[in-house]
Amino acid sequence: MLYRTLGSTGEKVSAIGVGGWHLGLKKVDEQLAIRIVRSAIDRGINFLDNCWDYNDGSSELRVGKALRDGYRDRAFVMTKIDGRSKKEAARQLDESLRRLGVDYIDLVQHHEIIRFDDPHRVFHAEGANAALVE
Repeated sequence: MLYRTLGSTGEKVSAIGVGGWHLGLKKVDEQLAIRIVRSAIDRGINFLDNCWDYNDGSSELRVGKALRDGYRDRAFVMTKIDGRSKKEAARQLDESLRRLGVDYIDLVQHHEIIRFDDPHRVFHAEGANAALVE
């Protein structure tokens, strides 16, 4: 597996990642979702992408179950939030931590900064980014 260093963090992440949206679909049963994640990790893919609202949180719940039994130690877990206020971003981050069953998330991305006032709302002193840097 090809790994790359993520910026100046020193973290080595696989050049191939696994997205999480499909893992929470109703037509994908939980055992299949867990098997997909664990098979990827067993083959050296460590970059796992998700979002707090994919399939009403069921994608994160399933990835969280897949990360049990030592798999968390072998994964680089990222998720996305779309809250624009500090309070909402903190709530979404807490939900993600709980669903994933982890103490920390390796990378959090502000999702869909697409509206004219989104940059101001996210990066304002009481914006979403303030919740992540605390």
